[in-house]
Amino acid sequence: MLYRHEKRHEVDDDGYLELVSETAVDTDRNSFQLVSRPPGWSTIFLTVSLLISLTLNSWWILLERISKVSNKEAISCSAPETQRSIYSGLTFDVPTRYSLHTDYSSSNQTLADYTWDNLNLDGMVIAPTLDWAREMGLPDSWDFPWDSNRKIYFVKVYHQLHCLKRIRTAFHELWSGQESTIIPAHIEHCLDTLRQDLMCKADDTPMPSLLAVNGAGDGQTLHCKNFDKLMAWTKHPDRDACYHRLNHDGPVRHAIERYAFCPPDSVHYAAMSRYFEEHGHYKDPV
Repeated sequence: MLYRHEKRHEVDDDGYLELVSETAVDTDRNSFQLVSRPPGWSTIFLTVSLLISLTLNSWWILLERISKVSNKEAISCSAPETQRSIYSGLTFDVPTRYSLHTDYSSSNQTLADYTWDNLNLDGMVIAPTLDWAREMGLPDSWDFPWDSNRKIYFVKVYHQLHCLKRIRTAFHELWSGQESTIIPAHIEHCLDTLRQDLMCKADDTPMPSLLAVNGAGDGQTLHCKNFDKLMAWTKHPDRDACYHRLNHDGPVRHAIERYAFCPPDSVHYAAMSRYFEEHGHYKDPV
């Protein structure tokens, strides 16, 4: 600012006048009057930049904290939503104790055989509508025999269990000196199927062990899908294929017999009944 009677000196600062003194006196009124110095563009730019920088830094710190909390929750969460099945809607929400000693591996051969033989694989096949299959992005598959608007699909875990049962059967037949009823190609197929599935999922759960041999994971709590709910999902009217695996787990001469179990209240019961009334049932073992 300056006295009113003093001269102003123009300084090129983005078109503004820089005033050389800091106060001015209005001699006509015998009073003091302050003349404000207008801010330069560089001052405005620096101020705005500082505000933007502070805002971005605060936002970044907030995001970092949210990310750390989210990561902790993801690590501690036993059933993250990202692992929920897009098909059945099931997730890993059932705490289950992992055990190295179950009825499936019992030294009582009769008990072990009974347990394996009664492992229910009737949920192996579903028959969803074409629209649902397209919505899920599924490739084309076989036609469902009782409804041309549906396709049949094999649910992977039941196919895996089927393979385990076939491998076990072949092992015990050969172990006991019998000739295996299962051709080697089927066993090779099952082994490679299981290999692909295991390597695809690549479960990286660390397993504790206090034993030198066959002790890894014993007693550890795993978080699993509800297997009963999965079976119920496969048997829901929206996708029930009227399928039973039958007790005889080997190949059947007429696979249509496995689709002969529509309940009377099923929308497919009439079509199934007409077919077997016309063609009859085959003599496959059950």
